[in-house]
Amino acid sequence: MISQPSNLDPGMPIAGKSTAAPYVLSNTRTTSFERFLLFLAPVLLPLQEQIPTVAGMSVMFLVFAVLAAYVILNRSRTLGKIWCHPIFFAAYAFIGVSVLLEFSSPQSRYGEIFRFGQMISGMVCVAVLCRDRSALTAGLYGCIAAALWVSLLLYLTSYGTLQGMNVDSFHEASKARAQVFQDKAIEGNINGLAHACSQGAIIAFALTLSESLKSRRNLWLGITAVCLVASFLPMSRGAAVISLVSFVAILYTYGAKHGKVLIILAILGFGIYIIVPDAVWSRMAFSTESRSGKLEGRAWIYTTALRRLPEYVVAGVGAGNFHEKWGFEKGFAREFGGQQVVYGAHNAFLQIAIFWGTLGLSGFLLIIWSVYRSIPFRCARDGLALALMGIAISLGLQLTQSHVFSDKWYAIGIGMLIGARQWIWPTGVVSVVEATQGPLRDRL
Repeated sequence: MISQPSNLDPGMPIAGKSTAAPYVLSNTRTTSFERFLLFLAPVLLPLQEQIPTVAGMSVMFLVFAVLAAYVILNRSRTLGKIWCHPIFFAAYAFIGVSVLLEFSSPQSRYGEIFRFGQMISGMVCVAVLCRDRSALTAGLYGCIAAALWVSLLLYLTSYGTLQGMNVDSFHEASKARAQVFQDKAIEGNINGLAHACSQGAIIAFALTLSESLKSRRNLWLGITAVCLVASFLPMSRGAAVISLVSFVAILYTYGAKHGKVLIILAILGFGIYIIVPDAVWSRMAFSTESRSGKLEGRAWIYTTALRRLPEYVVAGVGAGNFHEKWGFEKGFAREFGGQQVVYGAHNAFLQIAIFWGTLGLSGFLLIIWSVYRSIPFRCARDGLALALMGIAISLGLQLTQSHVFSDKWYAIGIGMLIGARQWIWPTGVVSVVEATQGPLRDRL
């Protein structure tokens, strides 16, 4: 087999060979700088609202700008091969349809579409850099590192307070949550912090199951427990459901009949039950009414959206029209801070349907289907593949918990999935040789 220098871009012809049919090595080894970028992006992501902006640009915008500049200048040939991936073609179609529908609606606003396009650009850059197992490992370790430092912050700022609280109902727990996090040590969405911890727990759990060495398996199990407990501290119901379903999916893929798995589950479950404060469990229910007789937030949004379904089901009402006029008139607004504010649908699929109807939603579902088809088969044989599968499921579930469909976590997680499928497992099947290589044996 002809080797190719690691500093060459995939697709460049080998010296001495005909340029008529260039030799392409899909898994050309990545550089240390590329692996550093893949590690750095998720580590800094929870800090994007904490670090001051530079000329109006957030730290994550600058990080992805560096990624884009590097890819364009040094990996242009690889970029030419990855941009036509089926997921990106589906994204281009969705952008085209949503732009046309938004243009046809009153008070057009293209901010959501523009941010979605930025997310796709970041996703392309991550996919270009994630060309071998070392790069994929760096990206996954970056997610775990982010989860660990966010977990430490949550333990230091909220665990003791929650442990001392005595609440007996959902409404009391919601008040306790507001009290604990009213002076957050880190800016940003509380549910987003829980999601970051959940991502780290999911990845560490997949590596726990696939690791053969007991000492390393215990290390990953400890990290799983730390991140999983921390994901409960923000009292986010969505993060709890996402973690549970993702863990079940990983177990189902791996095979839960192994004795080792049962022992790991028993230790993990018992530890979570003992460590998580009782106040957290009081908010893990879905309440339909508040003490004032009004519907609880999500129930109010869902029932209002269902009642207005005939008005947006075909082509939507437009993003700008929803936020500026239609949302106020149709019951999606509530008072906040002394003024009426239109609230999102707490569900990306529902929000897209309201914006651009069945036409826009169909384009978005095509993206989801393409992502599903990119998950490699036989994931249970490989810890990295198993972790990617868990990430894909958790990000898909996140879409059902939030109306935001252009988050940077999607750019990182799905970007790694696309890159791995394109370069590491181009056939879509994890080979036996790769499966026998433990994730910790890959050198960064």
